[in-house]
Amino acid sequence: MFNNVALDVVIGLIFIYLLYSLLGTLLEEILATNIGLRSFMLQKAIRRMLDDSKNNTALSDAFYNHPLIKYLADSPWPWPLKNKPAYIKPDTFSKVMIDLLRGQNSNCGANDAASIQNSLSTKKLAWDDKTVICDQTDTYLNSVWSDAKCNPDVFKLNLEQWFNETMDRTTGWYKKYTQILLLGVGLLISVGFNVDTIKIVQLLENNPKLRAQVVQQAGDFEKTHPRLDEEIDITQLKIDSLTKLRKNSDSLATKLAADKQARELNNQLFKQATEVVGTNIKVNNVLAIGWEGSFSKNLKSITFQNIIGWFLTALAISMGAPFWFDLLNKVMLLKGSLSPKKSQQK
Repeated sequence: MFNNVALDVVIGLIFIYLLYSLLGTLLEEILATNIGLRSFMLQKAIRRMLDDSKNNTALSDAFYNHPLIKYLADSPWPWPLKNKPAYIKPDTFSKVMIDLLRGQNSNCGANDAASIQNSLSTKKLAWDDKTVICDQTDTYLNSVWSDAKCNPDVFKLNLEQWFNETMDRTTGWYKKYTQILLLGVGLLISVGFNVDTIKIVQLLENNPKLRAQVVQQAGDFEKTHPRLDEEIDITQLKIDSLTKLRKNSDSLATKLAADKQARELNNQLFKQATEVVGTNIKVNNVLAIGWEGSFSKNLKSITFQNIIGWFLTALAISMGAPFWFDLLNKVMLLKGSLSPKKSQQK
């Protein structure tokens, strides 16, 4: 039999986690977009494909120095995560690879197959014969070349398939990195707003009126945002599609339009984050979340229990807003199914 007090405490805690996870998710997306995390992950994937080790990056360097890739960079500034493209199309990857293997002097009607074979045999790029192809990479490229029966067109398709398979794995890597980033953001939020899980649980357990108020706010929030998880996913898809549009378009007008929409979307994310802090986290007032005065003035009063409480909150935030929104819906349904039984017992 469920204890109604315990269930209300759980609902209150999930609601707090949801609100701060929403804020954390928005801030993490803003941060990941602006520091160029996608560019970094793409470069990591390309290096994994083309280099045998971190100490030998000659082929991947040649790849990124190809004009088709070099001028796809997100930003002209020498920021290490932003001076590389965030997206590369499969046919772009295959074209650049074939260019590197057949050389810069390939003419229409030239025997590309012979040039590609020569590069793979000598382990030196025809594009720049000072660039050596790593042993393992050369072995794999030779295998792909053999599967294509030395046909450049089939070889191109095989390279695109290799690229797509690697990008599927890269998506998993990106999610891990964003979760680590979200954990860091969550820790900053929990300390910055003094969101101490242990303290919140104690307050909810010992104050029935406070507990009822928070549960009521959780119910109101759920009704007001019935599609919150979809809203988050749609925002993410918009960011991805605009970035792809800007990178893959050859039209200056299209690029400028995509840039404008991306800026508007970025401003929308900031606005949503502000609303979460200013409006949706109004429960802060009743839970006494926050600091009295500045953080520095409260340093002496910080205990080991506070640190544990902040870390628990940061872990919860790292789970992401969609997770807590889905859990809140399920727990509210459970509470609703138990309420009629309670009335019948009376």
